[in-house]
Amino acid sequence: MAKKIKKPKLKKKKPIPRPERKRLVKKRKPEEQIRKIKIKVIGIGGGGCSIVSEIARGFPQNINFVAANTDLQALRQSHRRTKKFHFGQELTQGLGCGMDPELGKEAAQKAREKIKKIFEGVDFSILISTLGGGTGSGALPIFAEASRACKNITLGIFTLPFKFEGEKKAEIADLSLEKVKPHLNALIIFPNKNIFRVVDKKTSLNRAFSEINLRLAENLKGLLETIFGYGLINIDFADLKTILACRGKPAFLNCLETQGPNRVEEMVRKILQNPLAEYNLQREQKKSFLAEKILFNIFASKNLKMSEVERISQTISDSNPRAKIIFGISNPFPNKTDNKIRILLLAVGHQVKEKAQKKALVPPVLPEKEIKKLEEKLAEKPKKPVKLQKRTKAKGKTKKFALLRKQQKKEVSQKILKRKNALELKKEAEKIEREMLAEEKKWETPAFLRKKKAQTS
Repeated sequence: MAKKIKKPKLKKKKPIPRPERKRLVKKRKPEEQIRKIKIKVIGIGGGGCSIVSEIARGFPQNINFVAANTDLQALRQSHRRTKKFHFGQELTQGLGCGMDPELGKEAAQKAREKIKKIFEGVDFSILISTLGGGTGSGALPIFAEASRACKNITLGIFTLPFKFEGEKKAEIADLSLEKVKPHLNALIIFPNKNIFRVVDKKTSLNRAFSEINLRLAENLKGLLETIFGYGLINIDFADLKTILACRGKPAFLNCLETQGPNRVEEMVRKILQNPLAEYNLQREQKKSFLAEKILFNIFASKNLKMSEVERISQTISDSNPRAKIIFGISNPFPNKTDNKIRILLLAVGHQVKEKAQKKALVPPVLPEKEIKKLEEKLAEKPKKPVKLQKRTKAKGKTKKFALLRKQQKKEVSQKILKRKNALELKKEAEKIEREMLAEEKKWETPAFLRKKKAQTS
């Protein structure tokens, strides 16, 4: 058998390494992220917590709500979206402050560090309180101070008590306002008495307060939509910071929506006045203030006309042509046929002092009894002039000289009593004085010299 010839194994050639080709595609940089603005709405006291609970129901999820109170029972009734912050347990044992602002202040001071944590990492804080009570008025300045310490932009929204609630409550509210002003950028005041401009006097109390809360919610919603939304002419948080770059200034906030063919005319008529606010931009009203900075945003569909924008902007600008104005336009309504238009207006300025009108001097009307008494006094005979007291005789003077001096004084008094002008009186007095001096010199000479003069003459 033939032997099998073994074929030599071929060695595998090593592949020649090829140089790697560099890709010309540039590496993508990580996208720059926009920092999210953190906003907190804090209600302080019973009234403030109820307002925040009402507002929290219809707001987007990116807003944080806090209800702060010493009354634990009232705090539990707050809306589920609000974060509950209870303080002052050691002092109040879970109850309210009983209209004692000093107790509310002390409770807040003991929880100062916890309060400060609420404002850490926040950009914009809105403090809401109904002034006149114990917790809302006493603790409010401590919360505002903590917000300022964390370098937050702080806006205060406060309500003032009704007149029938008493002067003491009004005094507490005014004192709290004075204490909190230095720690706020701006503050908006809503007196409770203005509720009668919106609702009828027959309206129930719960519905009236709910109406106030709804109006506040609409105004705040318009402000926050302006900051978070994107528009054709955009307004962001930097613009809000520019408007609120002040300390303790009064502010005006109004958000209004109209529709129909006369929507612009109706808007122009109403936008400068908020029926619930203490101050308005219309100068004709008694309580108004001059706007130094104005921010307004127009929400409308894409069918918004240039003439409508010009009409609205001119009306707002006419309130103070020298004011710094920032405006934006958003198109949140998708349907072009939608005739709705909504405007958010925020203004910061100072109160206009009313010029004191000159009152006409009207004589007071006296009663009949006093008039009769005056007539009787006038009808009485004039009293006799008071006699002059007799002076003691000076030594070395004769009786004749004393009688002459007395007679001269009578003549002088009679002449002065006559009505004469200043020049005549002066001349008369000088003449009388000269005569008196001459007589005195005459009587001062000894008797034998006078006799000699008389004989020679």
